[in-house]
Amino acid sequence: MSDLFLNLGIDFGTGFTKVCVRDTDRGNSWVVNFTAEKQLINDTLLPTKILIKNNGELLTGLTLSEWKTVIANEGILIDFIKMRLAHIDLSKEAKVYSFDKLPYYQNKDLNTAEQIENLCTFYLSCVIIKAKQWVLKNNHELVNNLDISWSVNVGVPVKYFDSLAIERFKKVIRLALLLTKNHPHNFESLSKRMTETRQKLAELSMNRDDNDIPIPGFAVPEIKAAIYSYTMSRQAQDGIYIFFDIGSGTTEGVSFRFYREDDTPKIEFYSGEVEAIGINALAKEIKIVNNTDLEESKIVKYLQKKDDLFVQSIDKYSEKISRSPCTGETVVYNKSNIIITAENIKFRLKETDNDKEKLLLSSILTMYFIRKMVAEVIVACKKKNPEYFKTKVEHHQDLTVFIGGGGQPSYYYRNTIESTHIVFKQKNIDIPAYELKYVPYPGGGLTETEDFSMSGISPKYFHRFAIAYGLSIPDGEGAEIEGFPSLYEEKKSVEPQPYMPQIGRYPDDSSSM
Repeated sequence: MSDLFLNLGIDFGTGFTKVCVRDTDRGNSWVVNFTAEKQLINDTLLPTKILIKNNGELLTGLTLSEWKTVIANEGILIDFIKMRLAHIDLSKEAKVYSFDKLPYYQNKDLNTAEQIENLCTFYLSCVIIKAKQWVLKNNHELVNNLDISWSVNVGVPVKYFDSLAIERFKKVIRLALLLTKNHPHNFESLSKRMTETRQKLAELSMNRDDNDIPIPGFAVPEIKAAIYSYTMSRQAQDGIYIFFDIGSGTTEGVSFRFYREDDTPKIEFYSGEVEAIGINALAKEIKIVNNTDLEESKIVKYLQKKDDLFVQSIDKYSEKISRSPCTGETVVYNKSNIIITAENIKFRLKETDNDKEKLLLSSILTMYFIRKMVAEVIVACKKKNPEYFKTKVEHHQDLTVFIGGGGQPSYYYRNTIESTHIVFKQKNIDIPAYELKYVPYPGGGLTETEDFSMSGISPKYFHRFAIAYGLSIPDGEGAEIEGFPSLYEEKKSVEPQPYMPQIGRYPDDSSSM
């Protein structure tokens, strides 16, 4: 019998991976900051990438600070490994991401399902090992001479739970835990160990149901983790919650009702969406689709700006181009009687060679995809609880919308989300204006609580760790969730906008970036 049960919550992000650990007996979690000397945000973020060095050595699981000392051109740098893994199974119609094709290494095609699995498994195993080592080294009083039972929750977008991709994620998480016991360090040994590890997993899975496989590694919907990060606080109030997590690769939205029944916390799930419209996803799309000479990193900086200068440039440019005839029906910009259609933007993109114009035009177009997802989440929420929205409108109260994730400070995203109400004319269907708030720190304030610690990192960065915190909470400990989407459940699209006679109905566009 183990003396201590610790659960790692791994937010396996497109750009960065974040980790929290939880003592499940005491019910408290803390950030794994991967250092004892410094307490900087760059020492807590693990870039989700792998370097295969020219000599075959594999380098990964480094912090952002540690990566800065690495010479990336000394081998093959592989990024977007999470999205590459998902892309194996997702249909061609479900466009996920744009990423460069990988080269061959030692006569092996790195784009095959087997090689992508190997690389993702190796990455996660390195994260698990690094996190465990930090916990053991920096928590002497807690772990001293105790027999520890470890478990791991890895976040997966809820969209993958409705596809075959989830089975591959589960498999890779289990393989990663097995690989930690016999860890390779170069490309050749990884291939050999993975053959052995796959065989071991097959043996452990034989004649067992999926839930009975004796490997304590689990795929958990990131949306569920977001819900837990809200509702675990004793100060969590009953009510309707709407939350958007802006990441590097994806943006996720969720709405739910939190209430207590006989002092038991419960959650009624309303709606959840995830699209590949995170900051780096949009930047890459803008660069590739428009063949612009602007560096991707520069586009990211525009989208990340905390001030309103970039959005002001978009508004001024929109006013300028709106003077030309507006053709097409897909309205993507509608502010202050300035109407611009997708067809108009696409025509201008073909006509201009100016990189700044391409950036502004593309940024207007991508606003539509963000707003479409926001509208789908909120309209679905209203359909589930119309009385709540009716009361808000009657009392002239705004709708509280929380935003989190690494993109939380971006004015472009905040403004785009908030203006969805105006652009999509939601007042006409009795949806109140939005009041945007940042993800609340556990306990309500910005001070350490008994339930959660930032491990010396400034609490202002909690939005980066909200999902990892929620993932550190085991299923049985969190509030009971009703109405959560089941595996492979058929999802029905939600029409996000009302009928507008002067423009026409916006087309039911189910595409995503």
